[in-house]
Amino acid sequence: FVIVFHMGVDGVAYATILAQFLSALLVLFVLTHDHTPYGIRWHDLRLSRGMLRRILAIGLPSGVQQAITSFSNVFVQGYINFFGSACMAGWSSYNKLDVFALIPMQSVALALTTFVGQNYGAGHMDRARKGVRQALWMTLSITAILCVGIILGARPLNRLFTADEEVLSHGVRFISIISPFYLACCFNQIYAGALRGAGDAKTPMYVMLFSFVLFRQVYLFINRQLGNSFLGVTLSYPMGWVVCSILMVLFYRRSVAKGRC
Repeated sequence: FVIVFHMGVDGVAYATILAQFLSALLVLFVLTHDHTPYGIRWHDLRLSRGMLRRILAIGLPSGVQQAITSFSNVFVQGYINFFGSACMAGWSSYNKLDVFALIPMQSVALALTTFVGQNYGAGHMDRARKGVRQALWMTLSITAILCVGIILGARPLNRLFTADEEVLSHGVRFISIISPFYLACCFNQIYAGALRGAGDAKTPMYVMLFSFVLFRQVYLFINRQLGNSFLGVTLSYPMGWVVCSILMVLFYRRSVAKGRC
């Protein structure tokens, strides 16, 4: 669409939509032709009100939290824009690399939710807690390796998206300041996944909304009153992660102490 048909930005949009559509069709095809228990049987589809309530009880809080957090990020972008177009472009470049550090920990947290849920339902709480510890150490190890790679390769990695030296400089600064804090982010992702697996989806939602929305906006407002420094704005994300991780550890330990997780 871009290289062959020379459609530019429109081509990127069309390619994205088509890729998502084909992906959905292929997944649907596999599920309808799969004979495993989770395969789709169109003639057996029925609405189970009890199951729907259980699904919404776990999934809805997570969805609400992600939606509000994404909306809050729009305001954070406003503080970034204050520093000019080069900084905005550097932030955009950083965000493309940010995904590589976040996806592994989010994937492990998602798998952990299923693992904890299965063991919680079977009454194997010790096994569930052991799984949480192993998931945390695994995530910390993977994230540490990725952080080192991203920090050391900050300039060449940013060059994949821009050749402008000023934009490169901002992108490298964002990476250098934020990347070490990905290790803190591991705690809130893993413990949130564990709590959701144990059936407590509301606590992670409240904690993340407080940390990623309320605390972050208050922090940025105070930073603006103190001069709106570049470092202060850049640290808004890491500070939110740290606060969220501290609270999540406390709530997880309380849940363990009460035998709920």
